[in-house]
Amino acid sequence: MTEYWTHATASPRAIIKQAAAIEQAGWDGLCVVDSQNLSGDPYVALAMAATSTERIGLGTGVTNSVTRVAAATAASIASVDRLSRGRAVLGIGRGDSALAHIGLAPARLAQFEAYLRHLQTYLAGEAVPFSELGFPDDIAPPIDALKLADAPDASRIGWIAGGRKVPLEVAASGPKVIKMAAIHADRIMFTIGADVERLTWGIDLAKEARRG
Repeated sequence: MTEYWTHATASPRAIIKQAAAIEQAGWDGLCVVDSQNLSGDPYVALAMAATSTERIGLGTGVTNSVTRVAAATAASIASVDRLSRGRAVLGIGRGDSALAHIGLAPARLAQFEAYLRHLQTYLAGEAVPFSELGFPDDIAPPIDALKLADAPDASRIGWIAGGRKVPLEVAASGPKVIKMAAIHADRIMFTIGADVERLTWGIDLAKEARRG
């Protein structure tokens, strides 16, 4: 099924009218950028858009794997999904302006792939082992240091379990990320232009990676 999506600014107030107009114009969905130095918070904006629409999809276009831990990203988009009654999509890439404005280049491939795995686990309501999260000790010591009687044994978002799983869509241009997306994501956003030959190449590459 073909869908047509567009973009709106991540302005928590302006997007209320923008989203309603986009829906009335016949679009299938809207995305907002996640770029903390240039716009408002995308999840607040999408939540506000959900209150003024009934039909269109609502997504990030796109978030990244660096500025938020995976658990926070999953909880944010799942909250939008609950509010919109199942219309959210989580779009993610390796980072562009959001990282540039904190002095960083796009995320390294290994970090990005691990983040995708963690996102899918959280969004499915399942647990990510603490050992996989990889937080440096100089940020905070492990929970074992507290010696709590009732400490969690892994990282999970309990309230997500049993609900709709938000689809994960990866923005991909190069062959490595296309293959990664085919393995770990629910959808691929091919950022390789509208050239038929390029799109055919990307789709074939994704299918091959998916088949394993």
